[in-house]
Amino acid sequence: MPSQALGPFPTPATYHPMVQGLMNMIKRNKWEDQFVKAVSDAYNSGVEETTYIKTLPDFYDYLHYFLTWVPREDDTGNLVHNMMSIMYFVLDQESVKSLQSPIQPSSYPNQPLTELSQWIVYFSFALGQFLNTPESLTEESLRSFYNTESYSMNLYEAPREGWHSFNDFFARKLLPGARPIESPDNPAVIVSPADSTFNGSWDISNSSIVVLKDLPWTIGELLANSQYKDDFAGGTFMHSFLVPYNYHRVHTPIEGKVLEAIVIPGQTYCDVTIKKDSRGKKTLKPSRKFLRTDEIDIPDPPGYQFCQTRGLIIIDSPKIGKVAVLPVGMAHVSSVVLSTKAGAELRKGDEISYFQFGGSDVCILFQKQSQVELLAKDGVFYPMGKQIAICHTAVQESQRNKNM
Repeated sequence: MPSQALGPFPTPATYHPMVQGLMNMIKRNKWEDQFVKAVSDAYNSGVEETTYIKTLPDFYDYLHYFLTWVPREDDTGNLVHNMMSIMYFVLDQESVKSLQSPIQPSSYPNQPLTELSQWIVYFSFALGQFLNTPESLTEESLRSFYNTESYSMNLYEAPREGWHSFNDFFARKLLPGARPIESPDNPAVIVSPADSTFNGSWDISNSSIVVLKDLPWTIGELLANSQYKDDFAGGTFMHSFLVPYNYHRVHTPIEGKVLEAIVIPGQTYCDVTIKKDSRGKKTLKPSRKFLRTDEIDIPDPPGYQFCQTRGLIIIDSPKIGKVAVLPVGMAHVSSVVLSTKAGAELRKGDEISYFQFGGSDVCILFQKQSQVELLAKDGVFYPMGKQIAICHTAVQESQRNKNM
């Protein structure tokens, strides 16, 4: 079944406090004209998902509905994605973009978020609170995920007592053996930390800068001035992305000791654009590419990972060196939860974090001296545990040991 219009959304007797807060903000700042135009432009784009969001009051009704919406899926496997994309599609219209914090070097945390950007963060928190309640998951909604092929529910282990909330379900665990770790005893083999699609790698300069779409971003910004921020100068930065139906737990790509494990607060952002479906109808599609201009569906701007809420886990491997793994919350991901802590000794494939609701990203940083060669190909999906790179320093050491 193709994507379809969402709504109509009923008008409540009383709006959710988050929606009322936005209404008050718009009135106080005299932003009515900008928001009316944003909703109108989104509607006039012809995207099916905005069929019932023609006016600003319609947008308020949608936001109120979304805050207590019980997530479910349809045959397309796109319903969850499309429901959360509407908000960002409206907020990404030109008339309201200037009211939000820019995605640019040093925009966060050095500069405080704008009032609207801070509201977006609080909205995601409020949504996350509901998704942690038993009311956010019903027998009917759970059945819809089992009936949607892209969710591959046959790979997951249902708790004996069941999932207690949607977020509990969203962070569901795989069945034992569903994701075998490739070459678990070979330290030179680096594996995918998550079920994710590889989207490329970039060199880090000797001054700890990575240039994304001609904008220079410092690794210090990404790592929130971690004491290890300069250790990745001259190294490699890589990126992969997850979509809502993927397995949303993150595992270590190497073995080693955790030097640092923190959550870095930041913005909540997702840039949404339009594509045509098989019928030629305009729709919001559930895929995302980073820094690639061809066929972009949700083209998050270069460097958005440096501004988003994210986890930071730095692992020290005696054979590879330091590796930084950053699970990055996207859109309405209400939290990045760490499963490890500093001092922990990890085996390759051990869990280190998980996400709650939405799409997500994973970035990995390697040191220069590690001589890591990325084997992953752009646009290819790699299940957690599948090899994506090889460390040549570890290979060379192994060969030397054999020759002794």
